[in-house]
Amino acid sequence: MTLRPLLTLRLILSAIGLTAFAACAVSQEKIPDHRLFADEDDALTAQGQVTFAVVGNLRAPLPLLDKGEGLVWHEGVTEAIQAELQRRADAKSLKFVVLTGDEVRYSADKEWKAWDTEWRDVFDGETLPTREGYRLPVIPVVGDHEYLGDRKLKGVEGAFPGVGVDIGFNRVASWYHFDMRVGDSIWRFVILDSNKQKLGSRWNEQLYWIPRAAEGRYDHVVTFMHHPVVSLAPTAGRNEDGAPLELIEALEENLKLLRLRAVFSGDAHTSEVLLPDGRLGSAHISAGGGGGGAEALERWGNGRDVNMGDIQLEPIFDVKLQMAFDAQAQAKAFPEAVVDKAKARGSWEGFTATYDPTYFPLYGFWTVTITGADLYAEFVAWQPDGSFEEIYRIDYVDGDGWIAGKSG
Repeated sequence: MTLRPLLTLRLILSAIGLTAFAACAVSQEKIPDHRLFADEDDALTAQGQVTFAVVGNLRAPLPLLDKGEGLVWHEGVTEAIQAELQRRADAKSLKFVVLTGDEVRYSADKEWKAWDTEWRDVFDGETLPTREGYRLPVIPVVGDHEYLGDRKLKGVEGAFPGVGVDIGFNRVASWYHFDMRVGDSIWRFVILDSNKQKLGSRWNEQLYWIPRAAEGRYDHVVTFMHHPVVSLAPTAGRNEDGAPLELIEALEENLKLLRLRAVFSGDAHTSEVLLPDGRLGSAHISAGGGGGGAEALERWGNGRDVNMGDIQLEPIFDVKLQMAFDAQAQAKAFPEAVVDKAKARGSWEGFTATYDPTYFPLYGFWTVTITGADLYAEFVAWQPDGSFEEIYRIDYVDGDGWIAGKSG
């Protein structure tokens, strides 16, 4: 989540009840480690198609801070997501999970230990699970909460030893890339750190590294970072400190022409997909509905601040959300004002139709399947009864671009 200027460190300390937070030390050796699926410069070959999950905002509540940010918490969502990921892991339908950031409230030994305890049956690591079954390796992306109290990212290094580029002097670099050959196509995964202010001088080191990440042979590129370039979530906002757009522009300047297929982010506490540059451009997908506080999602808006003109949710995605909203509104008798707000009609006086997170939180995760030269992403939506439903699919078809609404 994005921290507003008025939410000073003093307020954060008050919110989490840690008066000595600034002096908190992080001991890497005390934090249980977890298995990485891949790291910098790895070159992997898949046997057949590959499916992985993308999810973020798995952290526990910070009541004062979350209330100030307009987030709404719903009980049982995190546990439901854990169970669904476990089910898919046991079925061997997932290869790994990309974590899009804000997995802990702040970086301290006890926070990382609590996170490990909560997720040890899902993510593979040194802590023994409480159940039999298959556990998943991870690809971590650093969010702003991982920096709270830990600008050197010792907690990240403790939880995910060896992650990132080697920049020397026992420092942690939170950016890296790896390749995966699927069929005759090479997909390059580029993980970036959009926390410009927190990185300090490491920000320039990341920018200097980007041309290297664009070298060599590859056919398609998928990028993951915490903050979105573009989003319709009004609380999280977009292009934090100008950093996400700076990273993407630097990457695209060095990549082979038109190879960037998708940009995944996790700062927005919601789920969305946008195609601001049309079906031949990059898809921008928010994967921040991992059980943390939910936030509102607008259906359209103005993207001129990021040079994208008017923007809207991908139309088929919005239709699927409208169908789900209508079903829940009827089943649960949503207030008329909530329905009007989602439809931009009647009593709603705003310009932009907006989904209210109190009644219609967009929790869930994305699965991404690479079949060779093509890719498809599915939104696995949390349902109020704790179940999950794949309500939307968008395909990248090599040569044709993005096509929404195809069936499996």
